[in-house]
Amino acid sequence: MSLRLLYTLICFLFGLLPLEAQVTISEEPAISDLIRYYKSENSKKSFVRAWRIQILTTNDRLEMEQGIKKFQQLYPGLNYDWEHNPPYYQVRVGHYELRADLEAVLLELKQDFPSALPVQADISKRALIDY
Repeated sequence: MSLRLLYTLICFLFGLLPLEAQVTISEEPAISDLIRYYKSENSKKSFVRAWRIQILTTNDRLEMEQGIKKFQQLYPGLNYDWEHNPPYYQVRVGHYELRADLEAVLLELKQDFPSALPVQADISKRALIDY
């Protein structure tokens, strides 16, 4: 019993002592310069190369509009955009930084849109953060 009391007392006393630690990081100046350069170059770009899911490609505008209506009814929480790259209309959904991030959604979408496929696109950083 006295050993237990002694152990508790020692733990209590060490708990009262202020413990301080100081960590010093020293890095090569070339590394610091490279990090600064990377940050400045990256902040200049407002778009990044990322991933979207293309659910529909058609040359018929009416078919595209019907596909969008179907998508909105089935997946009201997902955002979409469409583009006209003559002669095709393309409907794309989501914004994903990594391809692995979209795989689960792609499998779900393929049930209703069998031709859905992942595509790379230039996406604004804001869209990627907000999504």
